Amino acid sequence: MSVISISGAHHRERLLAWIADVTGGAEAEEAADGAAGAPGRTEIRTASPGPRIELVIPDRPGCDPTWWAAAAVRRRLRRVPDADACASPDLGSVLRDGSWQHPRYSHEAGVPAEFSGVLVFKPGIEVLPSTLRELAARLAECGYLASRARLTDGSGSGNRGKAAAHYLTPAALAERGTLMAQERLAFLEIYDRPEFVRRFGARPQDIEVVTARQIVEERGLSEELLEKWSTGSAELRGLDSREIDGPNEIGDCLFVNVHQEPGFHNGRALVVINPHMPGVLSRLEHSDNRTLAVLVTAHSPAALPWPRMRAEFCGATDPALALPGSLRGDALAGLFPLGAADGEPVRRTNNGVHLSNGAVEALHDAHTWFGLPPGRTGIGRAFTERGLDPETVLARPFVDRGGHRRAVATLTDGLDRDRAAELLAQGRLCGVDAFRSSGPSVRRVDLSWDVARRLRRERGVRAVLATGSTARNRACPDSDLNLLIVREAGASAVSRSTVDGIRVTSTNVPLADIEDAFTAAEEAAGTGTAGVAAGGGPADMGFETVLERLSAVDRLVGLPVWDPEGLAARWAERAAALRPPADAIARHLAGVRRAVTAAGRRTAPTGPASPDSVARTWHALRGAAHDLAVAVLALRSPRHHKPKWLPADLTAGGHPELLATLLALWQVPHQADEAEVRSALDLAGKLPGVDSRSLADAGSLFAADRRADALFCVRYAARDARLGRRSAAEAALLGRPPHHAPGQLHTRLADLVTRYQDAPTPR
Repeated sequence: MSVISISGAHHRERLLAWIADVTGGAEAEEAADGAAGAPGRTEIRTASPGPRIELVIPDRPGCDPTWWAAAAVRRRLRRVPDADACASPDLGSVLRDGSWQHPRYSHEAGVPAEFSGVLVFKPGIEVLPSTLRELAARLAECGYLASRARLTDGSGSGNRGKAAAHYLTPAALAERGTLMAQERLAFLEIYDRPEFVRRFGARPQDIEVVTARQIVEERGLSEELLEKWSTGSAELRGLDSREIDGPNEIGDCLFVNVHQEPGFHNGRALVVINPHMPGVLSRLEHSDNRTLAVLVTAHSPAALPWPRMRAEFCGATDPALALPGSLRGDALAGLFPLGAADGEPVRRTNNGVHLSNGAVEALHDAHTWFGLPPGRTGIGRAFTERGLDPETVLARPFVDRGGHRRAVATLTDGLDRDRAAELLAQGRLCGVDAFRSSGPSVRRVDLSWDVARRLRRERGVRAVLATGSTARNRACPDSDLNLLIVREAGASAVSRSTVDGIRVTSTNVPLADIEDAFTAAEEAAGTGTAGVAAGGGPADMGFETVLERLSAVDRLVGLPVWDPEGLAARWAERAAALRPPADAIARHLAGVRRAVTAAGRRTAPTGPASPDSVARTWHALRGAAHDLAVAVLALRSPRHHKPKWLPADLTAGGHPELLATLLALWQVPHQADEAEVRSALDLAGKLPGVDSRSLADAGSLFAADRRADALFCVRYAARDARLGRRSAAEAALLGRPPHHAPGQLHTRLADLVTRYQDAPTPR
């Protein structure tokens, strides 16, 4: 047990609330006369051992006395034993010299630079020598030191370019962003209410969505007016207000706000994506504003974990919500010497400081502000060892995970380098333009929202989910809208209709059937009660059966259009935990290897192979590549369901080599020619033996301008078609095997099979 004694005027209940998370299980008592807010003494006894702390609140602490006491307690409790060894001497000299380096910190050539993150004092903030002395002291008490510091200004090559690099993700969205299916749903949940129509004169579904760049460059609103409106709205409503006239975050680094004024856009409202970004970038690039960056490095073995540094050392994004003892919270309270150069305190729209949120953002910030080559840093080397190019991680701020857009910095928030690398390897790193074909999915989200509004009034309806291509943000212009309607009871039933030109397939499923599907899938995966008791899944259950059961529950996972009980999130988590048993995967991959080996023997250099033998080899390798892809995608939810999704799933799942091999075997170029795809579709539609469903999917992909995927799908659809007496050119359109042996493609596929056989099955 430790005892904390606080003497002086303070509010005991507020004090206890501000330190509750660091004095868990504490008992407090008033140890002197005096009511709350009057001079007195509070003693706090904690359940865990620790130092005895006696604090006397100064008569004039420079801030609220209770805040001063809470900040002092928090800082004493987080102080590491070797804090004195974590000093950053003469850090303030950076204000005079423009740069500073810790005398004990080595950056020798060839040695990867080790650091934990970067702290940036934002433009317009006045940084004094006293600010940096206090910063160094606070870093030391947490087990960190400043290893480098650099001061830049907005003139010349100073901050210009660094602004866009620092805010790469939100700036890209402010310039070319679009709403995806998931973000559209979050948007409707906030804005689709009667007061919106009364305020803006239209339903939110009917209002045009534009980026901050578009409203300035194409609609003629000046940056000054946009900045004034955006800042005023944030100050009035907060950063994420959930109000119809305030900014709201509806996706990673994506905010929306509804702009309307009588003299602009004929008085009609516009939904604006990231309207704050032009002002943020302008402040950072302004020639009068200096920006100070500090490279922060863990020095003590007992250094605070980085998530605690973010929460307790730096503080919440909104200073009004930051904890005592944090930079942002203490700056607002007047306890840390930091504020705007014009005398204004830190606030929501300029909270004073930025601190990297994890390993990826630390790599990005170190490159932006200190020019550290990512490949020569410890974080970058760790990424390279795990098959990630650190330069690509910096250049592509988004990751595609099964059709879901995630910002890299948000996805890896709070994660160390190993966990961050693991997550990024599961998706496809990309830019903002990779998601510009979301319009058909968004249109189907709007429709599903309207359908759900009617269904939620029906008795016994528990949830409505959009599934299929809409849920994966991959809908094509002619895609169906698939809805899963979860009911309390009844029989499973499917109904079809057409609404606004979109075919709607509604599947009514009782809760009991969903539970049965999960029970069957968990049995197949060996995680159900019976499977655990037997030590795994049924030994005689083949891979195809296992995959069928796992895919059945994957089809229950979708966008929760109406889900007041949170059923969809629980099902998604449950489905994601399922994997095919390792022995089922091993048997399936062994079969793939046998097929590849047999194909190699067929064209072994023992003599000239017949054209028929060569064709059979190509067909065998194509089938083997397809089976390998299906097995690889089965390891994680959402699993592959249709041939049309195979290339996209391999891309999103982070399997570029397997995708390249598959497409090469099917003779599909990454940049397919429009005329070639159109001709292949026309020819395949005239042949007997074509897979009509896959051919229809190929047409949908072509309509969505996904030509390589469409060409693969049409050739897959025509794999068993009877050509008759067709010309060589027509045969080539359908990807008929060439007359030469596969050669290196066979070797590449064999190597891939070995690699996936040797890889551990994720659990």
